Order: sequence, then structure tokens, then C-alpha cells
Amino acid sequence: MAEEEFAFTNTSNFDAIANLGNECNGIVMEATVVYFRIKNIPLLLKTGKRLATRFYKIYYHILNMVCQETGGYLNCYSPDSFLLIYPKEIHGVSEVVDTAIKTAELISVSLRETIEKIGHINFAMGIDKGNILGTRVFNGSNYNQTIWFGNTIHKAQTICGECNRPFFVGVSGSVFHHLDEDMKVTTKRIIGFKKQVELWNRVSYEFENVKHHFYQTNFLKKFEEDA
Repeated sequence: MAEEEFAFTNTSNFDAIANLGNECNGIVMEATVVYFRIKNIPLLLKTGKRLATRFYKIYYHILNMVCQETGGYLNCYSPDSFLLIYPKEIHGVSEVVDTAIKTAELISVSLRETIEKIGHINFAMGIDKGNILGTRVFNGSNYNQTIWFGNTIHKAQTICGECNRPFFVGVSGSVFHHLDEDMKVTTKRIIGFKKQVELWNRVSYEFENVKHHFYQTNFLKKFEEDA
């Protein structure tokens, strides 16, 4: 493809999607990306498509609510996964990771009883930051009619795949090293005493045949207050 055949605009405004024509063009933005995967969709599909669809819709409505409340943008990325996208110019890395941890708590604790009436909870989130490319595949400004590309997404997807229960949230090394200090440790009551504990567990993994480290957690951001 000749270079002039593809045009793109650097922006942090998702409304720019509506201005994309039918030609080969897109938008590029620097963002923190949360790749959310429902890990037991294949098992649910064996039971029946209707059950899997119902489960998918439950997660969609939860994540859509989270994005509406936090200013993120939700994209239905595949039949078992979603992208939550937060432009860098508007959202800091620590803010996005905090949102992911609170979302994990919402699903695995607050809504657990309700969700598990439908199916077993098994999900993970992988988070990375960097440039992503979005291009519209249909006419209209709907974010779910936009397809997203980029190494940032692939790395978040890989980290998500490496996270296994009880670890719900994994972040790349570049995300971890940009976190505020209060996002790296938390306070927990151990045998009656309050102690600071590390929030993250470092894990080795391979991405594009190169060894990297990512950091995963299953801690809740807030612990019960003293009685």
C-alpha cells in the first residue's frame, strides 16, 4: 500500500471517529488500554449460546456503566473480550489502574452473588499504555463500529492471558513504573495488626519472543475498617 493511501489524525477526542470518511483512514491516540476477557465463555458456549450471550451482556452493562462513570470508552473487541480505552491527555495511568481494581472488586465481590446465578465468575484484565490506531469499519460514530490495532493492545491482551485466578488485574512494566506510590502498596490487617503489604506480584512472561515482566494483583483497593 502506498503511503499516501492511508491517512490518520492524532487526537484524544473519540468524536473524531464520526469525521472519518469511507476511505482508508483512522485516528491515532496515546492511551491506557484495559483488555478485559471473560475467560469461561468457551465453557458457557458448550452449555448453550443463549447462556453465553446473557453472560456477555451482563459484563457489557457492568463495563459500560464503569466507562460512563469514569470517562472511558468501551469497545466490544471480540465475542469474549472488551477494550476500555482512556486517552492519556485526560486520564492518568494510576487513575485507570485504580478503576480496573475497583471494577474487579465490583464484579468478584459486590455483584458476585447476582452474577453467579447465571454462571461462574472467571475474568481477567491486562493493562498497557501507548499508541493505538482506530479505524471505522461501518458508517456512523458508534465506538463499537471502530476496530482498534496496535502493539499496546496486543501486549494488554497477552498480559490478560497470563493472569489466572485469583489474580484479576495485570499491568505491564511500563504501566507499573508510572503508578503513584500509593498504588503499589496497601494496608492490611494481619493477626490484629495493620501492616503495609505489596499490592503487586511480579511475573515473567514472553512478548514477541522477548522476556518481560508484568505485575498482577488480586488485592482489593479498600480493606474493611477496624471494628
